[in-house]
Amino acid sequence: MSYQLEKGCYTGIIKKGLQTERTFVSTTQFTVGQNEGGLHSHKNPIITFIYQGGDTEFRERNSYERKAGEFFFYPADQPHKTMARKEFSQNLNIEFEEGCFSEKLLSTVQMVSSLNSIDAKFLALKLLQEVYINDSFSSDSTDILVYDLISSSLKNRDIHKPKWIEVLYELLNDRWQEQIPLYELSVILGVHSVTISKQFRKYFNCTYGEYMRKLKVKNSIDLIKTSNVPLVDIAYHCGFADQSHFSRNFKQFTGFLPSDFRNL
Repeated sequence: MSYQLEKGCYTGIIKKGLQTERTFVSTTQFTVGQNEGGLHSHKNPIITFIYQGGDTEFRERNSYERKAGEFFFYPADQPHKTMARKEFSQNLNIEFEEGCFSEKLLSTVQMVSSLNSIDAKFLALKLLQEVYINDSFSSDSTDILVYDLISSSLKNRDIHKPKWIEVLYELLNDRWQEQIPLYELSVILGVHSVTISKQFRKYFNCTYGEYMRKLKVKNSIDLIKTSNVPLVDIAYHCGFADQSHFSRNFKQFTGFLPSDFRNL
């Protein structure tokens, strides 16, 4: 038997919330063994970004793992429940006001694949920052960030990428700790270095150097939230010259200083 949760109601503990014209954005936390509320649905469609922890969830007769760094989309009235929670978890929830975006648009955003890009994760953390700042500018800033999140995911879905771009994406994500020169990429891909230079920004929305710095920051996020490793050690592990360089890049892409993000 499923029951429906009204707007702004969740099975976890709400830490912070921000109401805007189009959305209610909030952070929720869940402890191990906490009562998860059983099978339930939400009155409005919701995008959830897990930025710490994870769980096992049941939906549409299937169970699956939800991990930190992943997005999940919940259409209005779709029953689901948490089956097992092994660790402390924190989520960012974007709940859409009725009618502000069509359900059809939001479901095409089944962003599970397209929202798992680096830029989407960074937009989610900037949304998280606005929830904590919550000043006179935060409402408008939040709606702009949410629109950017949806727009970027739809844009990414529509781009027909050459095969070598897909190979390049996998290569850079697998070897994110290395400094691979352009001529080596050219040899591996069988594509002229000039072609790589001209096409890179079109498909990655940034320069090669910026993308590699984004990968380093992305891979630092879980270490910050799930370990007690000193930030200076995380900086070196992720390939930054020093903690200051790490902090500048982390702040640029996420809106947080690493120390502030660790303490959320």
